[in-house]
Amino acid sequence: MSVGHVAVGAYARLRGFARSWRCPDRILVIESDDWGAIRTSTPEAYHYLVSLGYDMKRSRWSLDAMETDDDLTALFDVLSRFRDYRGCPAGMTANMVMANPDFAAIRDNGFQRYVYKPVWDNLAASPHRKGVTALWMDGMKNRLFRPQFHAREHIRWWEWMNALRNGSREAIDTFDLNMCGVPLAVSREQQSFFRPVFIDPPSNNNDDVDIARMISEGIEYFHKQFGFRSLSTVAPNVTWSDETERLWARHGIRYIQGGFLQHMVTDRSHRRIAHYLGERSEHGAIYLVRNCAFERSASEKGDAWQRCFSQINRAFYLKTPAIVCSHRVNFIGSIIESNRKRGLAQLEQLLSAVRVRWPDVNFLSSAELGYMIENNLSRVRDLEGRESEIFPAVGKADPLPAATVNGKNND
Repeated sequence: MSVGHVAVGAYARLRGFARSWRCPDRILVIESDDWGAIRTSTPEAYHYLVSLGYDMKRSRWSLDAMETDDDLTALFDVLSRFRDYRGCPAGMTANMVMANPDFAAIRDNGFQRYVYKPVWDNLAASPHRKGVTALWMDGMKNRLFRPQFHAREHIRWWEWMNALRNGSREAIDTFDLNMCGVPLAVSREQQSFFRPVFIDPPSNNNDDVDIARMISEGIEYFHKQFGFRSLSTVAPNVTWSDETERLWARHGIRYIQGGFLQHMVTDRSHRRIAHYLGERSEHGAIYLVRNCAFERSASEKGDAWQRCFSQINRAFYLKTPAIVCSHRVNFIGSIIESNRKRGLAQLEQLLSAVRVRWPDVNFLSSAELGYMIENNLSRVRDLEGRESEIFPAVGKADPLPAATVNGKNND
């Protein structure tokens, strides 16, 4: 990372804390990204790639996978054991990916057309994931798992399709394992497809890349699964454009999760835009800025919870909410079970330390925090009785096609 990038980041952080929305109550929000997305398909796939010479230990993302019944059950068990002084559990805002590639259909068309299907179809095909959608809903009912919209897919699928057509050995090796490549740190071709998707697509691309359709269909899939409209979102890789914000606003998104810096990428430039908690966007949305991180490295050092605790302490000292970024990979055990055990053990240490140090802590979701800021609520107690405004159960959406091709119906 260049000195210039470090300086920009430091400035954004200082500006963010200085201008942040403040509250006399101690508020802790945990935002967790990538739920529902594919990554490493199976432990057998992981070990097969190792046998081919891929150094999978170089990246923690090698241990990420679609959540299983066991992953969610174990996570909910930990979260439910920690409650704030109001009796609310340490819930997690779960930012959801609502679709993944349909590998069989893409294989059948000879890599000529991109095909995807909703996440519930991916889950139904796995014997270890048949209870996941029910667990999502149960976690939502018990305030442990508060879903919000992340993306339709979390892959730059048009680049992936080009790699398949052009004979990328890595893309083809992993396609046969129902995967979209390997993490960048592992790649021998210096490529990753898990990159920002809300960008200006390249004009010379052969695929029908329609960002508006990707957002609208992803949000409709979210509505179909959870029965309410997401009030907040976070862009994959915290990279998005002004057009993306306009599209989010059209679909009722009022709160934008992210970091102190927004990345805006085109074919020609990479801009970084500083934000602060409570700032209003041009389209009326409120920025929710993450100021803490609970992320474990590939080589476990045992101190992820201590770093996060120190950051929470700083936020509370400055009288701002502590908004924690924590990706799904920290809690996944289907590839290597010890990864989940270590992650949950550290989460338990973090939540235990928080409850001891700040017995008056308030566990909130992103949507609840956004609602407080939007409606000028000065205390957490003012949220009482407003749950239906934040998570309105508006019923199931009309059925959507099970799979689409380049944004068009299969029929």
